[in-house]
Amino acid sequence: MIRKLAKKKHMLLVAAVIGTSACGQADAADSIQTRDVVVTASRTEQEVKETPAAVEVITQEDIEKMGAENLAQALQLATGINVLENGMVGNQSSLRGMNTNQTLILIDGRRVRTENTSETQNYYELQRVNMDRVERIEIVRGAVSSLYGSEALGGVINIITKKPGTQGGTVSADWTSRQKDAGFRYDLGKNGKWAWALNGKVSDIRRRMSGASSNQYGKKYFFGLDGRMDVADNKQLDFFADFLDEDLYMIDSAAAGTDYDHRRASTGLKYSGKDKQGDYEMQVYYTYFDKDQRTRNRNTHVLTSFDDMTFNSYVADGRRTFNLGDQHILTVGGEYRQEDYESTRIKKGNASTITREGITNNISKVTMNHGALYLQDEFMATDKWLLIPSVRWDHNNDFGDEVTGKLGTTYKFSKNARFKANVGSAYRAPTASELYFNWQHTPTAIMTVNIQGNPDLKPEKSLNFDLGLEAEHGNTSGKFTYFHNKVDDLINLNTTITRAMVPGAGIRITANGRYENVDKATVQGLELEARQKLGKFFTLRSTYTYLDARDDSTNAFLTGRARHKTSLQLMYADTQHGWDATLWNDWLTGYHYTESSTAKETGESIMNLVVNKKFNKTVSAYFGISNLTNRKNDVLYYDGRIWRGGVKVNF
Repeated sequence: MIRKLAKKKHMLLVAAVIGTSACGQADAADSIQTRDVVVTASRTEQEVKETPAAVEVITQEDIEKMGAENLAQALQLATGINVLENGMVGNQSSLRGMNTNQTLILIDGRRVRTENTSETQNYYELQRVNMDRVERIEIVRGAVSSLYGSEALGGVINIITKKPGTQGGTVSADWTSRQKDAGFRYDLGKNGKWAWALNGKVSDIRRRMSGASSNQYGKKYFFGLDGRMDVADNKQLDFFADFLDEDLYMIDSAAAGTDYDHRRASTGLKYSGKDKQGDYEMQVYYTYFDKDQRTRNRNTHVLTSFDDMTFNSYVADGRRTFNLGDQHILTVGGEYRQEDYESTRIKKGNASTITREGITNNISKVTMNHGALYLQDEFMATDKWLLIPSVRWDHNNDFGDEVTGKLGTTYKFSKNARFKANVGSAYRAPTASELYFNWQHTPTAIMTVNIQGNPDLKPEKSLNFDLGLEAEHGNTSGKFTYFHNKVDDLINLNTTITRAMVPGAGIRITANGRYENVDKATVQGLELEARQKLGKFFTLRSTYTYLDARDDSTNAFLTGRARHKTSLQLMYADTQHGWDATLWNDWLTGYHYTESSTAKETGESIMNLVVNKKFNKTVSAYFGISNLTNRKNDVLYYDGRIWRGGVKVNF
């Protein structure tokens, strides 16, 4: 039975990939939609209905309907995820009320080397992917440290890219009232055993003012090369090389501005295949990430401060799946990761010095090594009952050994109704920045910011469970999930702000922050989703998340989170004439934040519209309005209506 199930999973995934490459025009009866397949939740191919985890798949067709030129837009309709803007820079990417740095972002299963403080980790990544190369996005809500290790307390976002093989390509142009983008992907087709594909994107971000400061504006450049070699039947060698260059500027105040020059290069190889026993893959990849930031007086252009940060990441991982008898699929895997971080913002041991234009900074280097082994069993106890236990051992050179485990189960009451449950443990090791930060910054003429790391930090640990019911009946479907996450030693930046009157200089503001462990926190809530087909053309979908996130020692609600998030979505699809439209309204209420040491709440109602037209198999265009009613909220960073549109040409 399991061997047949494994074969069925493989055929379903192949059919799904083929179905989504047909420009979204194929009839549903002729192709299986990728929406029904997920590989992230268990590291093996599973149907969404079968896997115990709470998962959601955003297909290439969904991305095109949304006119999404970045990941933040592609994730807007997803359940249980927060993609609010983070001030004037980037977006959050937090799942189920956990912090943004507790979401693990992957590209084709590879870890993304990004900034590594709790204030910056993942904030920029939703703007750093060329959407022309994305095939689908898999979201797993809930802790999956038993398979992916650290950073996966809240869940995983895995971006699956298109694989080279069929000659052709895509050219796209997008325009919004905030930025403009031009991108492409060109598949050279197969030449002998090799197939190659190129992709690139240029983004030009406009300046937006907020008081005396602005957002980061300027240009971003992306370039990628993907290759696939057919080594033998059912055996492939994949190659990739990606490059990112960000040339940005930000007005900090009337007197100061900062240049942000960021460069990231990644490359790697993966060997994968299938045989009678199961499937396997082994990969190695390397990432170099350099951040060079310089602050100058806007009038004299004299350098006032600078920061250099360089990351080098080396990763090797692999897994092997065995079909054991008629009831078990066993997966074993491992990972080794070395991360080198050299920065003027950290201090450890004997720091060296670096000088720029007469200003001298200390610079330190930290190396962190990670090793892991994991084991998973997909046990089909009966035709209706699936059990998936998994366990992972992680070793960190600073924090020693950690074992995490998970047990997930799906029980099918009938073909169209099922119960799902998961219970497990998770952890996140502190980053080098959180341990050794030593940074003083003067963003304005009257303000000084001091942030200190804490070498005594403990890893964050959690015990979590969720219970869910799912059902479909005709044109109606629904999901209900309760989740509960108990977190120990939650890492938090404890910040105090003081104001002092300096004779002859006026008011001076000092912000002092230090990373600390919060003893205990509980994050729990409900997720609801309902979908109703309305006639031939319309579908109504609604999602709701209730969140109760508290510091157990004070019973205070954790800031940066909303108690209620509701979305009502009306979708129109006329495939015969190539029209798609989505009108949706998001309600955010009970959003907790702190202002002048006082706990406060806010909320907002935001309406959005996007219309997509496919003129033929080659040309499509979209038009959209975000924040249709022109709402503004300084806390949630809504600053008015955003117009957007774009054109895509397939060839």
